[in-house]
Amino acid sequence: MNTLLILLVQTKSVATIEIITMLFGAAIIGYIIAWLYYKSIYEKKIDVIESDKHELNNRIVNLDGEIVDLHKKIRDKDNEMELLNLAHISERKYLLDYNSFGTATVAEKDDLKMISGIGPFIERRLHALDIYTFRQISKFTAKDIETIGVAIIYFSGRIERDEWVAQAKELVDNADQKMAIFKRISERKSNIVYTRIGVAKKDEADDLTIISGIGGWIQEKLNVLDIYTLRQISNFTKEDAQAVTEAIEYFPGRIERDEWIHQARELVRIAGNKVDLLNRMRARKNRIYYDRLGFAHKHEANNLTRIDGLGLWVEERLNTLDIYTFSQISKLTHADIETITEVLELIPGRIEKDNWVGQARDLAKKQQEKEMV
Repeated sequence: MNTLLILLVQTKSVATIEIITMLFGAAIIGYIIAWLYYKSIYEKKIDVIESDKHELNNRIVNLDGEIVDLHKKIRDKDNEMELLNLAHISERKYLLDYNSFGTATVAEKDDLKMISGIGPFIERRLHALDIYTFRQISKFTAKDIETIGVAIIYFSGRIERDEWVAQAKELVDNADQKMAIFKRISERKSNIVYTRIGVAKKDEADDLTIISGIGGWIQEKLNVLDIYTLRQISNFTKEDAQAVTEAIEYFPGRIERDEWIHQARELVRIAGNKVDLLNRMRARKNRIYYDRLGFAHKHEANNLTRIDGLGLWVEERLNTLDIYTFSQISKLTHADIETITEVLELIPGRIEKDNWVGQARDLAKKQQEKEMV
């Protein structure tokens, strides 16, 4: 009897173990089957996602290619338009009185970019009118300036504002006296407070002509004073600006008017990378509501620096947004002002404080009245 009970207990224990083992095995098999099932589902999803990703990457590559092609087409169109504009400008030669300022050939050409206010764009337009030399520009009369401004489609009053004639005369008169001028300027170094503006050497030189208002000739004269860097100019005080003006025999008040110091400080902040800054601003053009402001092109540009508080550097940045005219600025709303302030990285409140909109409205009205006469 005892033996039978023992056998029954042992049999029951073995059966229990077998049942547990079978259940455990079934659970493992079930888990494996479920895992394989979900794995197959997820792998299919992964394959679909990878396929979509591959397709999207191909689309991105294709779109990048299209963007490159579109930029090339824009450049080609710009070049085509520029050549067309130059051809039209050349056709306006009949407007000019060459007996007044003389003729010149390509072989005689000076680097007109030495004149502050003349960049490559304007130089090409002057060349289209066979204006190649400082001597020609030095002889411009008020009538010549008016007709040339019309011929090259330039900002009204800008030639006078940038004092092309005075600069050209200096370059002509001093062509044979350059060393004497530089010696005279060098002797005035003692008037410059280098402990305040900083000391720099020639091998540290920045391209100072990226400051709107500084041409090649002015840069050469600044270099004679051992002023080579944007950082030095950014450290100018009012007294420094006056001392430098006198030392390089420059137009009184011009440094302040063209905001050299403010420009230099901004350029120092961006490590002198003006091109990148302007490109960054240009890339934000899609934030400007042109349907409200209106569209304008470079050849329609007004001299925006006639708006008090809007200097050359700010004008250059506005132009990168295709904002060229008084009419456009006169239509700015509060929302537009906020957007432009952010896009151009201006001091908040500056546009309202200087009343750009009101000034632009008055200037646009005067322009319309003048055109109606």
